[in-house]
Amino acid sequence: MSKLEQLTPKAVTRGRTLIAALLTLPAVLGFVALAPAAAQGATGADHCVVNLVTDEVSCASTQAAAFAEDRAASAEVGVLADTVLITMYDRTNYDPAGGTRSFVATNYTCTAAYSPVEFSVDYLDAAGWSNRASSVHTYRSCDIKLWDSVTLSGASSTWIDNLANLGTIGWSNRAGSYQIS
Repeated sequence: MSKLEQLTPKAVTRGRTLIAALLTLPAVLGFVALAPAAAQGATGADHCVVNLVTDEVSCASTQAAAFAEDRAASAEVGVLADTVLITMYDRTNYDPAGGTRSFVATNYTCTAAYSPVEFSVDYLDAAGWSNRASSVHTYRSCDIKLWDSVTLSGASSTWIDNLANLGTIGWSNRAGSYQIS
């Protein structure tokens, strides 16, 4: 009598279950290995629109998709923030390939004076953008003042209109908060 024939039906079933489990293990491990990459792809969206009216942040893999998500979120709450005031770029020369953060408000144009300040963002890290801006483009008569640290503390830049390379004034990858006027 062979060893297989000596096994009870229960033992044979356990053996088959063990073999099936061992055969599926490589597939399961493959899915587990891919899971972090898939999660990173979902969270790796590096273009965001920060709505200064609703404080909502909409992110996507492209700048256009981030704007579309912001419009959809704004429509849900009945506040359309469709005016771009500032766009920060992770790279110099307004290159969107490294990521962007655009700050929008509802049909807004900044005043010519720097006082009073029209918007303050105390935590760029809330927008995932602390110490990343390398260039900044302003719109609608707005200027931006960058601060080293959160809560508008530390050293500050001068008021900036458009600047393709923040490194020329010592502010590349340095801002932790900012003001718009």
